[in-house]
Amino acid sequence: MEQRLSLNKPVVRACITFLVCIIVFYTLLRTSIMRELVGQPLALAFAAVSGFVLNLLSLKATTSGTILQVEGFAARIDDVCTGIFVVAIYVSAVLAYPSRATEKLKGVLLGASVILSLNLIRVVSLMYIGRYFPSFFETAHLLIWQSLIIFAALLAWIYWTERFVGAPRH
Repeated sequence: MEQRLSLNKPVVRACITFLVCIIVFYTLLRTSIMRELVGQPLALAFAAVSGFVLNLLSLKATTSGTILQVEGFAARIDDVCTGIFVVAIYVSAVLAYPSRATEKLKGVLLGASVILSLNLIRVVSLMYIGRYFPSFFETAHLLIWQSLIIFAALLAWIYWTERFVGAPRH
């Protein structure tokens, strides 16, 4: 029996939807208007909130725009550092999954909250690492934390599909 690739199959539809959403979100987030309206304000917020948290944790932090500085170490928070692209991938997965609009909304709120909260912990911890273990900063920043954020997004998506989504409808 010959099996053909058909757009009527839920898995094929989900994969295509996922890919299209990722391309659309990435393209939109890279435009100058979205960087100005979303990326830059989010980066400013991350710098300010991270500075506030670092000060609460007794590490003297100052911010100047998106530059976050602690005793002898400084880093610039840009739109990529905010987790917004991981949120976009997560939202693409939620939108692609066969579920009701209310379930999708719960999924988007859950995942975005988890990813952005964990990303705040990431920024704060990276400032500590930069201050006390500067030779480890790049490894922690580019390998360890990015992997953890992506893994957390995957776990949030799995949790959402198991906890909030009813049986898929074909």
